[in-house]
Amino acid sequence: MNSLIQWINGNRALFYGNIALLFIFVNLLAARTNLRLDLSRDGINSLSESSEKVFSRLNDRVLIEAYISQDVPGELLAMLQPILGILYEIEREGKDRIKFKLIDPSTESEKAQAEKRGIQGIPIEEQRVDQVSARLGYFALYLQIGDKSKVISLVEEGRLVEDIEYRILREIKQMTRKSKESGIAFLKAPGSLEASRWQSYNDQHKDNLFGFKSLQEKESGTIQEIDLSADIPAGIEVLIVTGLPRLEKMEEYRLDQFIMGGGHVLFLLKGFDFQFRQNNPQLARLGLGGPGGGFAAVPEEDLKKLNGFLGHYGVTVNGEVLLDPEVAAAARDIQGQFIMPVPNPAWAVYSKEGGQIQGKHQAIAFTEQLVLPWFSGLDLREAVQPDVKFSSLVFSNTTAIRRESTSLELRELQNLGQENLVGRPVPLIVYASGRFKSAFSATDLPEDVDKDKFRASVAGGKEVNLVFIGTPYMVSDMLVSSEINLQIYRINQAFISNLLELMAGDTDLMAARSRVQTIQQLQPLGPLTESFFKWFHVLLLPLVVGLYGTYRLVGRNRKRGTS
Repeated sequence: MNSLIQWINGNRALFYGNIALLFIFVNLLAARTNLRLDLSRDGINSLSESSEKVFSRLNDRVLIEAYISQDVPGELLAMLQPILGILYEIEREGKDRIKFKLIDPSTESEKAQAEKRGIQGIPIEEQRVDQVSARLGYFALYLQIGDKSKVISLVEEGRLVEDIEYRILREIKQMTRKSKESGIAFLKAPGSLEASRWQSYNDQHKDNLFGFKSLQEKESGTIQEIDLSADIPAGIEVLIVTGLPRLEKMEEYRLDQFIMGGGHVLFLLKGFDFQFRQNNPQLARLGLGGPGGGFAAVPEEDLKKLNGFLGHYGVTVNGEVLLDPEVAAAARDIQGQFIMPVPNPAWAVYSKEGGQIQGKHQAIAFTEQLVLPWFSGLDLREAVQPDVKFSSLVFSNTTAIRRESTSLELRELQNLGQENLVGRPVPLIVYASGRFKSAFSATDLPEDVDKDKFRASVAGGKEVNLVFIGTPYMVSDMLVSSEINLQIYRINQAFISNLLELMAGDTDLMAARSRVQTIQQLQPLGPLTESFFKWFHVLLLPLVVGLYGTYRLVGRNRKRGTS
């Protein structure tokens, strides 16, 4: 036995052969393992769990052809590498469900093939010392499932897209969807926000949600707009109620019975009204003017009536304007008074890191940050719905300021005092889920109602989801109209879309959709820290000079023998 071990230890051919086999084994293992490390702040350069969910439900093979020109300036080629990395990860994750081809359209036949797929070349200029050259570059994906196809551009508004995983998964879901209807509808009622098609720039105002409706239709299918003059159609699963709707008793009853029948509702509500005067729209497009001079006040009668109805479901809207200076969003002044972005206390940036987004609810599992523009708090009355679980997802800071009326002029909001502090975290977004009881009873039904069809509670073991948000402006068209505020819009749009799909029971795209770059927010210094650094800088230089002078004086005296 010892001789065998000595022979093995002394056999150099066997030793080097084992090293070669180990090298091959490690490379084979590495080829089958994702060893890429994503160090981006929001994880946008790696796959999310959404890819696995979507690919596991595929019945047909997906062809992905990436037409990406390689003969481009070096800086552009470097920017393309994260996209190529995501595409290779998708191929690896999809296994036999994904057929991926990377094509560099460098020949005339390959360019003709790209154009046949519906992909157009983009002019690329390259400047050199002695000349400027221009040529066509191709940057797009071609997706095909069966007889359905889609082109995804990798360049949008002159920049490379960052959410390529989400765009691919969204199109795959869209192409494999059986119904063109989304099952989502907006409620049209007096006091609600609009979802009206844009005819001019002025239509992109704070009370219009057409941009969000259009984007959501790309993902979910057609979204209806309905009123409550009749029962809500059977195909509607989720209803979006916005603003401060003024509903008659019969309309409240139809909405109530929709909920009792298993329908879900997203309430984007407001606790105060305000209007802006219109300034120069050309300046507004540059972020140097536009709406200005708003004054907010609580419409007490309308809010009291709405809360009388909502209170039966366990949540009401506070009649107040909340201002949160500690987390004010720095945005371009929409009133044209400041050239640089300034903090707007009426727009709050809330995050998990800051502690305002709390809990482990699935609705916020992938949400790191939200921006709430012009918002009010919510009041919970959980006792009225004992079979419902209420989860508060987002809270204000304890130092938020509550006002019943206020000017929304940015200049006036820059120097807020410490009066009317809320003193506690106020719920701003609440997710309620369970078996709700009706807001009506058999004795107070509207006239001409068939009492035999009345549902007193959610029947059949169904679980209904109601979500309450204390602002309707998270996905307002006003955010779309300004390049400065587009990042705010993307963050909020991902969250609202996640809510709609979660309420309907679809969680496939939540993780990928939430891979949106967050806003870097500097945390304010506390009064003690601020005072410390103030006096540190005030006293540091004199103290250093004094110590150095004392050191030199003592040294000089020692040389003279006087000390």
